[in-house]
Amino acid sequence: MAAWLGEFTLVSYFARGGFWMYPLALCSLAGLAVILYKLHEFWRASIVGEDLMLKVEGKLTAGDTKSAVGLCEESPGPLGLVIGAGLLAKDKRREGIRQAGQEAGVRAIASLEGYLPALSTVANIAPLLGFLGTVTGMIKAFAAVAAEGLGDPTTVAAGISEALITTATGLIIAIPCLAAYNYFVSRVNRFALQMEEASASVADLVSAGGATGAA
Repeated sequence: MAAWLGEFTLVSYFARGGFWMYPLALCSLAGLAVILYKLHEFWRASIVGEDLMLKVEGKLTAGDTKSAVGLCEESPGPLGLVIGAGLLAKDKRREGIRQAGQEAGVRAIASLEGYLPALSTVANIAPLLGFLGTVTGMIKAFAAVAAEGLGDPTTVAAGISEALITTATGLIIAIPCLAAYNYFVSRVNRFALQMEEASASVADLVSAGGATGAA
């Protein structure tokens, strides 16, 4: 038993899984790439947006709208887009300023949601590919039984092993991808709330006369 487990390395695990391990490997690479990219994107957005609103409020209070807009343009995060859009619409009424921020927020949300459908697709398709490998593996097992009978159990075991390996691999890929997808969706919702609050704050500041300084 111990010797058999020692031989069951990652390479042999992949080889015993059969053809369907190749598309499953592609799914795992795609899912990992999206997860790493989105983690970096959300981290940057969080770091940049932590004190941006406070800095903008300080500039607006001092009547320096131009510097406030510059701060937003230098910020690559979604809050910078929303606040900057509101400041650029400072000549409009309060609702117009808020609407400009909300429109920028819609574009920012679309950017934050980028590649999330791909991650959801991987989470959904990986188990299906695993089950497909299960079906083909069982077909091979029963075909071996039909051809050679039950005299050689290793022939039957090879097909069953392929069936179980692909199922396990599909689930191993799908579970973290689904968890990451739900986490990223919750982060997008959190950013959406922050952008809505920032849009309202900028509209209140500008319409109250906080940005009366020369642009």
